[in-house]
Amino acid sequence: MQKVDRIYFDIDGVLKGTASPQEDIVALLRYCLDNYAGCIYWLTTHCRGGENHTDFALRGELPDDLVDELYSKVLPTNWEAMKTEAIDMDSDFVWFDDTLFESEKMILEQNYVLDGFFKMNPKDPDMAKKALDFLKGFRRETL
Repeated sequence: MQKVDRIYFDIDGVLKGTASPQEDIVALLRYCLDNYAGCIYWLTTHCRGGENHTDFALRGELPDDLVDELYSKVLPTNWEAMKTEAIDMDSDFVWFDDTLFESEKMILEQNYVLDGFFKMNPKDPDMAKKALDFLKGFRRETL
């Protein structure tokens, strides 16, 4: 994969409940908002089945103005059992999550897109920086 045209974010263990300092998480999100507007999606239990509660999940974890911007600009996904239901397998995507279930891994492998999964380690204080550095290694192309 040489480019990224979609970014999927989990919340728990990725943007909150992690050892990464808030300023690093904010820098990662700011980079995505500035460089991937219209191509960022929630892939979290806080946004599924047609319900988007990401603002409640992030309020108090991140600055209020950033939470409001994320709520208005990050696109919701709709999935029921597995997060892979919401991923566009034909796109060049990065999915930031701390957990990948075996069933989801199999679907990614069957579609030859396992390299789109970026495992976030919530105990690593440098994880948000590593994710940002990873994204900066790709070129941005419009869908």
